[in-house]
Amino acid sequence: MVTFGLLLTVGLFFWIYFLWSRRRLYKLLLKLPGPLGLPILGIALEYIVFNKLRMRLRSKYLDKYGSTVLMWMGPMPMIITRDPNVIKEVVLSSECINRSSQVTGPVAGSFGHGLFSLEAQRWMERRKQLNPAFKHTTLTSFLPIFNAEVNTLMGILDSYIGQGEKRIRHDIIKWSFRVATQTTVGTDVQQDKAFQDDTILKSYEWLMNIITVDVIATVTRNKLVSRLVGLEARRAESLANINGFISQIIEKKLSSKPESGDQPELNSVINRSIELHRKGEMPLDEVRGECCLMVAAAFETSGLTVCHALALLAMFPEYQQTVYEELKDIFPNAGKFDITYEDIQKMVYLERVVYETLRLIPSIPLAPRETIQDFRLSSGVVIPKGVSIGIDIFSTHRNKEYWGPDAENFNPDNFLPDNVRDRHPYAYIPFTKGKRNCIGWQYALMSSKLALAKILRNYRVSSTFRYEDLDFVDNIGMVLAQEPGVSFHRRT
Repeated sequence: MVTFGLLLTVGLFFWIYFLWSRRRLYKLLLKLPGPLGLPILGIALEYIVFNKLRMRLRSKYLDKYGSTVLMWMGPMPMIITRDPNVIKEVVLSSECINRSSQVTGPVAGSFGHGLFSLEAQRWMERRKQLNPAFKHTTLTSFLPIFNAEVNTLMGILDSYIGQGEKRIRHDIIKWSFRVATQTTVGTDVQQDKAFQDDTILKSYEWLMNIITVDVIATVTRNKLVSRLVGLEARRAESLANINGFISQIIEKKLSSKPESGDQPELNSVINRSIELHRKGEMPLDEVRGECCLMVAAAFETSGLTVCHALALLAMFPEYQQTVYEELKDIFPNAGKFDITYEDIQKMVYLERVVYETLRLIPSIPLAPRETIQDFRLSSGVVIPKGVSIGIDIFSTHRNKEYWGPDAENFNPDNFLPDNVRDRHPYAYIPFTKGKRNCIGWQYALMSSKLALAKILRNYRVSSTFRYEDLDFVDNIGMVLAQEPGVSFHRRT
């Protein structure tokens, strides 16, 4: 009995110490509203069990408690916000420059370190080093790749004419992956068998699914647990395929004589990274990691944007007709024409459609940041070091306080110049903003507009799927619970 009593006393002492050491976290309960959930687990169990309803859960809590809420994801709190004023403070602050380790940990554990996962000062240095890979002259040098790959995609879409509604997500993602890989590591990859037969694409998709599981259910990061549930073998196989593919390209470039001159293509991600490696400014494993991560980030976001825009225009033929009339003025003849940068600049209405697509269906629905030191909001709330702040892009874009009573509706006129000018600048953040905005946002817009222009000039799209029936699944990248089918009809 004495021993049991002693153990009970020691256990109670450590429990009290544990609670006392976390007192600053619990003080947040007095400052920010939100669901408490279960003891220790918070709402984590609800979030995992009802994984397909997580988007609705967040929206429900934001509607109930306010535009900035505190949620307990297991033993750690996470602040979720859809308030543009709070978002502005977060994205402009040096204290919130890091992405959440809840996400970057699994990403770096799979792909390796790169711009996405680096922290604070290292990230700032790397961003400066890679900025040339996304400057205007570099991006326009990719136009031949954009044009050629959309032509290939249209060959597939041609086969769908008269075949009824087709689910095209895989075709669009494959197009986007081919573009992202060639613009990141070079066009020589077209000759690689693993690139041709989709082995690399499938490996990327598997790895990104595993990362999503690791982010949501942190227990799977444990090697033993991961092995028991069958994820580790799949992760190892996918990594071997991707790393072998990328490493082969890097080794070939390293063994060849460094290129010189001012050609824009020399500023591609792989060439910039190898140049930095030769100067001793980037380790070889980070060269590979940077290339892997850039491909992953580029193909998922651009592909989803094009896929969602086509689905929305199929549901709203009146807006599609306006896009078509604009495109017919720019390109009088249908077919496999090439699109220039000057042509892209003329696509004013199509651009509004792309912006509205990214408002209602952002490719990345949630952008989590993590405080690197105590961070005080203008409201006086102090967010302790190490706490994650989730910028809910999906809910921000539907916040009726800033978008009006019709915030849920599809309306490209939301992006007429007068409407943009009168709106809070942080109410629309598909690529985030501030110190750590997306380095490839111009790349994404250029490739998406070019692909949509070629497709919509050559095809009328339609769908029996209703906009009201769209259901959104929370994920690292946006997922629709049911993919709308799209029918293709030839234009002349």
